Amino acid sequence: MKKHYAILWIMFAAFIFIRCTMKIPYWLVLSVMAAVLSVILLKESKLPSKRYIALSIILSVISAVAYLGYQRNPWILIYGLRAGIPTLITALAVFSVMERTGGYSFIYNKCKHPVLWFFVSSVGVGTVLAVINLMLPGEKGEAGFSLWKLLLALNPGIYEEMSLRAIYMAYCVKFLRKESESRMSFFAIFTMYFMMFIPHAAVHGFGFYETITVGILFGLPFAVMQRRTGIASAMIAHWLVDAVRFIVNGI
Repeated sequence: MKKHYAILWIMFAAFIFIRCTMKIPYWLVLSVMAAVLSVILLKESKLPSKRYIALSIILSVISAVAYLGYQRNPWILIYGLRAGIPTLITALAVFSVMERTGGYSFIYNKCKHPVLWFFVSSVGVGTVLAVINLMLPGEKGEAGFSLWKLLLALNPGIYEEMSLRAIYMAYCVKFLRKESESRMSFFAIFTMYFMMFIPHAAVHGFGFYETITVGILFGLPFAVMQRRTGIASAMIAHWLVDAVRFIVNGI
């Protein structure tokens, strides 16, 4: 197994060991893993252009400020740094690879009607997944529409898609495609998609079969969207799924 494959699978094995044996915040473990991968990528590709540095900062700030939707207390913003800091680091790495290597985009524009395609892919897929999500059993809170709930949903839409999913895509596109020359091998593609949805699904605390089911139902579509229709479309779709859940089932 080549070095860059081994790094991902060793990190995944360590995460599963921690997940099964320790009582610590699993989101924090994934954030640390994402930060490590980001440092590797930034060392290789350097910082992105100024506009993508600015976009990284904007996404980071939004992911942190979104916690105000949960609690209208300025001190919650300190807690929000748990999402803001990983989002910033991973976004810089993801955009750096995107500019220098290609293989994915933030907003897909290689079609005849990019705006229409963006709307259909993000809102269409998001709506379908939101309906499926409502059909699954889960805890119920205070239902009702609120702009605060829409704000809160931006956190998973941005932080989870960038720090827990896109960073793996960037790593695999950068190194695994490089190892396979112009095209990624089957194992490289499998590794990329596996890392993009299984670790994220595993942090929700479900059992084995529930984790696989949730990962396939939600994580895999978002992963495919990131690769094929742009990271932004996956962010919007993810935001829509959580926004609908917060409104219908409460927070």
